Amino acid sequence: MLKVPKIAIIIPVYNREHLLNYTLDSIIAQSFTDWECILVDDHSTDASFEVMEEYQKKDAHFKAYKRPSELKKGANSCRNFGYTKSNAPFIKWFDSDDIMLPNHLEIAYQIIIENKLDFVVTDTINFDHITGDMIDKPYNFDRIKAVFTAKNYALNQIGWITDDFLATRGCVQNILFNEIITDGDEYNFFIKLLHHTTNGAFINQILTHRRIHENSITIQNKINQTKHIQIIATLKFQTAKDLIFYDNKELICWFLSGYMQQAFALAKLKSSIPSVKLAFKLIHNYFSFSKAVAFIFAIIIVKYLGRGYAILKYART
Repeated sequence: MLKVPKIAIIIPVYNREHLLNYTLDSIIAQSFTDWECILVDDHSTDASFEVMEEYQKKDAHFKAYKRPSELKKGANSCRNFGYTKSNAPFIKWFDSDDIMLPNHLEIAYQIIIENKLDFVVTDTINFDHITGDMIDKPYNFDRIKAVFTAKNYALNQIGWITDDFLATRGCVQNILFNEIITDGDEYNFFIKLLHHTTNGAFINQILTHRRIHENSITIQNKINQTKHIQIIATLKFQTAKDLIFYDNKELICWFLSGYMQQAFALAKLKSSIPSVKLAFKLIHNYFSFSKAVAFIFAIIIVKYLGRGYAILKYART
């Protein structure tokens, strides 16, 4: 009978032929060795899958899969599929272009075990892909005084990237990555997780180097202003919709208000707005019918007359 590894590292991969080896070598170099690494290729158009297969051949810790064609394209679908292929009692998601420092897994695992936690959150610093220079941290806050709540995370009073997180399998087993969201997916996921448990700890130590380069999804999505606003609108609406399960009216209304603001900006740009009909229903349910009507009226007025902010303000409050 095969021994089940303690930690499953799950990595979605898309067109990372020239960067993936750096990430996988950093995992091989871990001082903690009881892991499996599940790689899920999102049907790359370069040689990424061949790189994955090479690592699988030379090291049995690696398992290479292609996303089944019947599943939705995207990193979140790959993460959800990768989870189903894992067996380990601890789960770690990681990105295919970042670097895991050698003692990352050892420190995270030791603290989660010793303190009987559901999850731990390490720290990360960004580095420039071209120069190799360290730039800044994705999140800056007092990690000693920080308190885990869904509201604190939603309002960016605390935060972390996907790479920072290690959790027990039981902690994440009933939570899926939202496959409609294409950026900010970890934000949506961790807000949901914090409705299940806040039994975690911050590790005040940088254990990941996050690569900043022109082909990263976040950078690409910010290049086109309209697309960037559409992504934010989708994130706000989908998170509001997901939080219905937890009956958190305060955060649902907060996300819907943010969605309305982004929808207004898109209407002003005369661009398509995601999920308007579904949003109307949610605004009706969690605000009022009159505010849902006001929201629709505001985006029509701004689209054709360039006005309507006062109406939007009424809808959002």
